[in-house]
Amino acid sequence: MSDHDLLQSLVGRVDALEQREKQLIHASNAYQAILTTLLGNLDKSTRDKVISMVDQAHDIAYAQANLEQKGNILGADDITQRIFLFAQGRAARSE
Repeated sequence: MSDHDLLQSLVGRVDALEQREKQLIHASNAYQAILTTLLGNLDKSTRDKVISMVDQAHDIAYAQANLEQKGNILGADDITQRIFLFAQGRAARSE
Protein backbone atom coordinates (compact mmCIF):
# COMPACT_ATOMS: atom_id res chain seq x y z
CA MET A 1 0.00 0.00 0.00
CA SER A 2 1.37 3.42 -0.88
CA ASP A 3 1.67 6.31 1.53
CA HIS A 4 -1.20 8.02 -0.26
CA ASP A 5 -3.42 4.96 0.19
CA LEU A 6 -2.50 4.73 3.86
CA LEU A 7 -3.25 8.42 4.33
CA GLN A 8 -6.63 8.05 2.59
CA SER A 9 -7.44 5.06 4.78
CA LEU A 10 -6.50 6.99 7.90
CA VAL A 11 -8.56 10.02 6.84
CA GLY A 12 -11.53 7.70 6.25
CA ARG A 13 -11.19 6.22 9.71
CA VAL A 14 -10.92 9.66 11.32
CA ASP A 15 -14.06 10.77 9.47
CA ALA A 16 -15.92 7.66 10.66
CA LEU A 17 -14.81 8.29 14.25
CA GLU A 18 -15.91 11.91 14.07
CA GLN A 19 -19.33 10.86 12.77
CA ARG A 20 -19.65 8.28 15.56
CA GLU A 21 -18.67 10.91 18.12
CA LYS A 22 -21.40 13.24 16.81
CA GLN A 23 -23.96 10.44 17.02
CA LEU A 24 -22.95 9.64 20.60
CA ILE A 25 -23.12 13.31 21.60
CA HIS A 26 -26.61 13.64 20.11
CA ALA A 27 -27.77 10.46 21.84
CA SER A 28 -26.26 11.57 25.15
CA ASN A 29 -27.93 14.98 24.90
CA ALA A 30 -31.27 13.36 24.11
CA TYR A 31 -31.04 10.96 27.07
CA GLN A 32 -30.02 13.79 29.36
CA ALA A 33 -33.00 15.87 28.25
CA ILE A 34 -35.39 12.95 28.68
CA LEU A 35 -34.08 11.99 32.13
CA THR A 36 -34.03 15.59 33.29
CA THR A 37 -37.61 16.10 32.14
CA LEU A 38 -38.79 12.89 33.78
CA LEU A 39 -37.09 13.66 37.07
CA GLY A 40 -38.21 17.29 36.96
CA ASN A 41 -41.83 16.23 36.60
CA LEU A 42 -41.82 13.86 39.57
CA ASP A 43 -42.95 14.95 42.99
CA LYS A 44 -40.05 15.75 45.31
CA SER A 45 -40.37 12.60 47.40
CA THR A 46 -40.35 10.25 44.39
CA ARG A 47 -37.55 12.20 42.71
CA ASP A 48 -35.43 12.00 45.88
CA LYS A 49 -36.04 8.23 46.08
CA VAL A 50 -35.00 7.73 42.44
CA ILE A 51 -31.85 9.80 42.95
CA SER A 52 -31.02 7.88 46.12
CA MET A 53 -31.44 4.53 44.33
CA VAL A 54 -29.19 5.63 41.47
CA ASP A 55 -26.57 6.85 43.96
CA GLN A 56 -26.68 3.49 45.75
CA ALA A 57 -26.36 1.61 42.47
CA HIS A 58 -23.39 3.80 41.56
CA ASP A 59 -21.68 3.02 44.88
CA ILE A 60 -22.22 -0.72 44.45
CA ALA A 61 -21.01 -0.72 40.84
CA TYR A 62 -17.94 1.36 41.71
CA ALA A 63 -17.02 -0.94 44.60
CA GLN A 64 -17.14 -3.99 42.32
CA ALA A 65 -15.45 -2.41 39.28
CA ASN A 66 -11.92 -2.83 37.97
CA LEU A 67 -9.74 0.23 37.36
CA GLU A 68 -10.95 0.86 33.79
CA GLN A 69 -14.59 0.46 34.79
CA LYS A 70 -14.09 2.83 37.72
CA GLY A 71 -12.98 5.53 35.27
CA ASN A 72 -16.08 4.93 33.14
CA ILE A 73 -18.33 5.03 36.20
CA LEU A 74 -16.82 8.29 37.40
CA GLY A 75 -17.33 9.84 33.95
CA ALA A 76 -20.95 8.73 33.87
CA ASP A 77 -21.41 9.94 37.44
CA ASP A 78 -20.42 13.49 36.45
CA ILE A 79 -23.17 13.54 33.83
CA THR A 80 -25.68 11.93 36.19
CA GLN A 81 -25.01 14.47 38.91
CA ARG A 82 -25.55 17.34 36.45
CA ILE A 83 -28.88 15.78 35.43
CA PHE A 84 -29.93 15.42 39.06
CA LEU A 85 -28.94 18.97 39.98
CA PHE A 86 -30.72 20.41 36.97
CA ALA A 87 -33.85 18.34 37.62
CA GLN A 88 -33.88 19.31 41.27
CA GLY A 89 -33.44 22.99 40.43
CA ARG A 90 -36.08 22.86 37.72
CA ALA A 91 -38.51 21.05 39.99
CA ALA A 92 -37.84 23.47 42.84
CA ARG A 93 -38.76 26.40 40.57
CA SER A 94 -42.00 24.73 39.53
CA GLU A 95 -43.14 23.71 43.02
